[in-house]
Order: sequence, then structure tokens, then C-alpha cells
Amino acid sequence: MGRESTGGSFLDTLRGKFARRKPVEPPATVDPVLAMLDRLHSGEHPDYCLYLRPAAGGPVIKNSPLSVDLEELLIKAFDPLPVITLDESGKGAADTGLPDESFLTLANRARVLCLIPTTDARFLKRLRVLKTIGPLSRCIFVMPEQGTVGTADWPALWPAIRDALAALGIELSGYTAGGWLFRLDAEGKSCTFRPIVNPNPEKIARALEAICVEMS
Repeated sequence: MGRESTGGSFLDTLRGKFARRKPVEPPATVDPVLAMLDRLHSGEHPDYCLYLRPAAGGPVIKNSPLSVDLEELLIKAFDPLPVITLDESGKGAADTGLPDESFLTLANRARVLCLIPTTDARFLKRLRVLKTIGPLSRCIFVMPEQGTVGTADWPALWPAIRDALAALGIELSGYTAGGWLFRLDAEGKSCTFRPIVNPNPEKIARALEAICVEMS
């Protein structure tokens, strides 16, 4: 003789339990910049590269297998050093963005900084801070090849970029096609140029290493 079921089958019981559970919500997206600031304020000493994404930056629309996204390659080239991207490109003029004090904390604690110069007012403000009281000597600058960073026309924009940085006491060279990495000397003049024509992570990593050697 079997016992009569009074509560439904085992599977029915499980179904009931799962039905009563609240749906699992996806984890909230964590801002990597704020997360890094939290780590720094808590006393940690992580190594990282601080990358200032230009207003005209962002993902490249890859129309062919030969399309290059320089941001992706830079992140791979810096590996295992993590890259923290400060992206203020989508903020309106009324949004002041990250406070200067927080930006300076990120910049001072970074092993190296990577910048793509632009005429954007927010970028020029950040660069002025770096030149005045920040680690400008640890900055690696990028002269992008056309079509490798965002949708900007870098050859056309470069003369205005040179003028904007000259007003800050920084002297850039004229635009040269192919893609280049460089740094600034003690007088604020661009130097230690390394080509990254037809870039890949290994080529960029060698260029980064050569520039970092000159920084030390």
C-alpha cells in the first residue's frame, strides 16, 4: 500500500519554490574610474594606466577585416597593466565631469597615462592640470592614423590641436600619417617618436616600452 500524495509531486514542489523566488537582477554596472578611486582611497596601491578617451574617440566602425580599433590594441598592448578609461566624451557642457582633485589623484597614482590630444575644452582643462601640478612626464601621447580612433578626421583636426596645445606651452609636431606614439620633454616639446604603422599589440607594446625607458 502506498501513501496518498497530499502536497503534489516533488517536481511540483520545486516549481512552486522557483515561482515564488524573485527574479535575479543583473549586477549593477560599476564605473571603473569610481571603483579605482575607491581602491585608492581605501589605501590600496594598484598599478594601472589612465587613458583619457578623446571627445572624438570611442569604438571604430569596422567596415572590413582590415579595420583597426586603436583603443582595443592599446589595451592589449598594455596588458597585464590594466587600462582605466576616463570617458567624459558624452557629457554636456553643463556637466563639469570628474572633480579636479579626483582626476589628479587618479593621474598621480597611475603608472603611466595615455592621451590623444584634442581641442575639446574638457581635455584641455585636464592637460592644463597635468602640466601645472600633475605627472606630465609620465604621459604617452598618440597621434592616431586616420580611421583608427573614433570617427574624427585626425589629419584635418591636427593643426587646430597644435594651436590649442601651444597656448598651454606644449609644442606638437605636424601630423604625419601612419600612427605615432610620443612623449614630451622637460620643455613641453614632443619627442621620442615611435611609429605604429599597421599596428598590432606586439608592435605597440614595443613602442610603449621604448618610450617608457626614455621616461626613467
